[in-house]
Amino acid sequence: MNNKTENKEEFDTSELAFIAYKIFYGIDEEIKTSKGRKFFELNKLNYSGETDFNFGPGWSHSISSKFKGYLGEISNSYKKYYENRLEKCKSLYKTIVNISLMPQTGNLQSSKKGLGNDRFDTYIWALNSYYEGETSLLFNNASFQNMELLKKHFELFRTDNDDIDSIHIYCSRIYGIPKDSQLVDELILSGKEAIDSPEKVIEYMNLAYKFWGFKLKHIQDMLEKNKKLLPKDKEKIINNEVKKAQEILNGWFDKTDCFDIEITHDSLNSEK
Repeated sequence: MNNKTENKEEFDTSELAFIAYKIFYGIDEEIKTSKGRKFFELNKLNYSGETDFNFGPGWSHSISSKFKGYLGEISNSYKKYYENRLEKCKSLYKTIVNISLMPQTGNLQSSKKGLGNDRFDTYIWALNSYYEGETSLLFNNASFQNMELLKKHFELFRTDNDDIDSIHIYCSRIYGIPKDSQLVDELILSGKEAIDSPEKVIEYMNLAYKFWGFKLKHIQDMLEKNKKLLPKDKEKIINNEVKKAQEILNGWFDKTDCFDIEITHDSLNSEK
């Protein structure tokens, strides 16, 4: 019976995930549960877990299956490269570098899932559109009440500082991306485009790799800073999860990956 219950629990809302959130965000609050789902109550909003880059089942169909479907369009010499990267992304799908807190109040998870079949870069692009005062797809499926609750969350990160945009503040505090990193701008640009070719898939996977690298570094820093929030046994669990993610990321540039070369349409489709 217990095994069945554990299998139904999503990784981003598991006990392990909430231990990681305490460290990542420095939260010294009680983990609450409602209808079997864990959450924190912060700023009068309920926050629960969410997967960042979805390399598992998507909102309407499997993203991984779609990405794997492009193998038929790739030359034999690049298939190993493509498959290796995709397998590494799938391996990191349920790890602590690929989960974050998101408002449960206002149903932001559903809004994110509806953007580009749960594409993280499209979510960041849509959020930036909101901060820029443009019409944002984030609220397409939100009721008026939910829209107001989501705006309350987003406004926590708005800044009038001319030297930095609000989206960079948001990504720094929620995802651990350095404020001066170009990754946020790369995500915004990518989020506007369709992923409709193997080249686009590789670009998306490389963005995920950069994101996970920044997040791993932030977790390591916060683990040192906030380890007082955890008992020793929980700290050991997080250290093991950090090690697991680091080992996968360290193997990103594999010798069989045809080196870290620029992938173009011509190179992928030549010599089939």
